[in-house]
Amino acid sequence: MIGSDSCVRVIQITDCHLFADIQRCSYRDINPYITLRQVLVHVKALEPDRVIVTGDLSGDLSGLSYQHFASLWQQAEIPAALHILPGNHDQPSLLTQFFSHEMKWLQAPLRDNNWCLHALDSHYQGTLGHVSTAQLERLEQQVRAMPDASHLVAVHHHPIPCNSWMDKHQWCNRDAFVALLEALPQIRLVIHGHVHAELTFFQGQTQILACPSTCWQWRHTQEFAVDDQAPGLRLLELHSGGSFNTQIIRVSHQCNV
Repeated sequence: MIGSDSCVRVIQITDCHLFADIQRCSYRDINPYITLRQVLVHVKALEPDRVIVTGDLSGDLSGLSYQHFASLWQQAEIPAALHILPGNHDQPSLLTQFFSHEMKWLQAPLRDNNWCLHALDSHYQGTLGHVSTAQLERLEQQVRAMPDASHLVAVHHHPIPCNSWMDKHQWCNRDAFVALLEALPQIRLVIHGHVHAELTFFQGQTQILACPSTCWQWRHTQEFAVDDQAPGLRLLELHSGGSFNTQIIRVSHQCNV
């Protein structure tokens, strides 16, 4: 059985932006292949029960980028369940081709230690996000069917404006999701990617947490800017009573493939 009676350890990574060319660098000369490999070393050391990837595995929509992710995951030898959902930079058909098993939680939520973990697909048009009415209705039904559980929702796009240039790349129908959070206090936690930063918001009784990218980080200013913080991951410890602990772990990186 995954987890223990008292705590389930979940790690979130996001926005890996892998390229077909593993030598290719981008912002601040960071190579996303190298930094993901180094992040996964830390993931293994933290001994998680589950690893959640909240989208944008690819940076160039190539099949090779997904092959590289699969290879790095295999090389890391992390004895944890892997769960993936799409981001705006992903190619859904390729993502399904390579990770169909890891994406099954988009249809059926995961159950652990009186927590229920849900995934939403916000892939839409370009950098914009949208979650279908059918997904939102299914989420509401699943939460109402398990009113005594604590619920976590994972998605790529940010549901709350972050008051920066990233709000141009918004979740277009986020208000419908926010209304669900107000109506369903059992949703204790929302985790997302997309914004390449550690951010925390509250909506009613729900805490909303953004995670650093495994490669480059964004500054949340009115104009586009890259932050000099290191790549990172989010660690979550989910307790059976509905409480949780979380922390961001940053990973210093080297430059050799």
